[in-house]
Amino acid sequence: MKKLISYKSAKELDKLSQNEYLIPSLSLMESAAREFYSLIKEDIKKSNSVLFVAGSGNNGADALAVARMAYCDGFENIKIYFVDGHQSEENLTQLNTCKALNIPFVNTIAADLIIDGLIGVGFAGILSEEKKQIVDEISKCGNVISIDCPSGLREDGNSYCVKAKKTITFGYEKIAFYVGNNINSVGTVIATNPSFPLFKINIEENYYLLDYQDIYLPPIDSRMYKNKKGHVAIVGGSSAYTGAIRLSERSAFKAGAGLVSVFTSDDAYSVVASENLSPIVKRFSDLKSSEIYDSLLIGPGLVDLTSEEVINIINLFSGKCVVVDAGAINMLGERAEEIIDGKNIIITPHVGEFRALMKTLKIESTDELRDIKAVSKALKGATVIKKSSNTIIFKDDNYYILAYPNPALGVAGSGDVLAGITAVIKDPIQGVLLHSLAGKNAYNDVGFFTSEELILEVGRCRSTC
Repeated sequence: MKKLISYKSAKELDKLSQNEYLIPSLSLMESAAREFYSLIKEDIKKSNSVLFVAGSGNNGADALAVARMAYCDGFENIKIYFVDGHQSEENLTQLNTCKALNIPFVNTIAADLIIDGLIGVGFAGILSEEKKQIVDEISKCGNVISIDCPSGLREDGNSYCVKAKKTITFGYEKIAFYVGNNINSVGTVIATNPSFPLFKINIEENYYLLDYQDIYLPPIDSRMYKNKKGHVAIVGGSSAYTGAIRLSERSAFKAGAGLVSVFTSDDAYSVVASENLSPIVKRFSDLKSSEIYDSLLIGPGLVDLTSEEVINIINLFSGKCVVVDAGAINMLGERAEEIIDGKNIIITPHVGEFRALMKTLKIESTDELRDIKAVSKALKGATVIKKSSNTIIFKDDNYYILAYPNPALGVAGSGDVLAGITAVIKDPIQGVLLHSLAGKNAYNDVGFFTSEELILEVGRCRSTC
């Protein structure tokens, strides 16, 4: 699990290094440029022409310093495109050095490789039409390496920015890389330390980037009786949607549950009972107590309960893990004030469901991270798993991001599988990781897959994690 930092903390890191630990700004800049140059030297060797696009701030100064290092290292394919503006002292120093060396400056943006140093971290405004045109010209190259962040990348995800093939960032990776559609602009991310005294500076942030190495599911004892492996109650299904609840109960078994009880509508009961041989199948009206169950999943294929009935079932499981999925999510929002135990609730909306939930909760959208936090607060501290190409988990005031986009997971029933897994694991982070890893392995094995095939891979991953 990697720490991610905000733009504010990135600037604070730079400031503390200079003011508290007395590392001169130009010294940090030289170290950053040297680190960056060492990481792109092979890219420069492979390119017939290299253009450094430099703005007038310190990000542009970094670009100028790297250009100078490459030029002094014998590369003659180096040119600079400089964008005038309010100039920092460090930028003026680097610019004058490049001019003294007679490094060629040009007025057009075209090259085999472009180094993007137009705008650095912290940008939150609107690009001028001139800057938009420059951003577009840079992106057209298709082979762009950005310094610290792609120019124009905003932390709220509403970015008009450079599309980089690679981003080399300083200190820590930035949360902005993984918000909204920004992941499509950063390319491959490499973090390097330009002599920041990281071991001395404690950056208190609550953003984390997950990795498959973070999976730590406890092994299941082969001698364990089924009652000890967990009993999950699943409420959902309808005459029109019997498949969703089938996928959830099967994924629950594959994730390690010993017992699964399915509660469904009168209209769907006979179909669900005949299609599902492993679980205990009952009617909604049969669920009167949570005593024998370890967790609840409510929502897959659900259309036949009212919001009052949904909140009553959820409150029946107060003190136990409750996963709210699909049709039950918005119903929960309608009865948010009646929630007894929000801290044990996990909701699993995709983008459309999340948007509908915000509307129900009357939350005005600001940016993705604030929206997620606002939803959690409105649901009395519920954990939020917002599903998209990047999955964002908000739990106990911390953000956890899994950035392994997998187009094959965008398949009908994938969310039902995740919900079933999470109801068994009872840990949103571990549930998301197991679901994603199963998707990765299934894709590597068979290419695009069905949710039924995904479930089989869940069982294989659960037995080896």
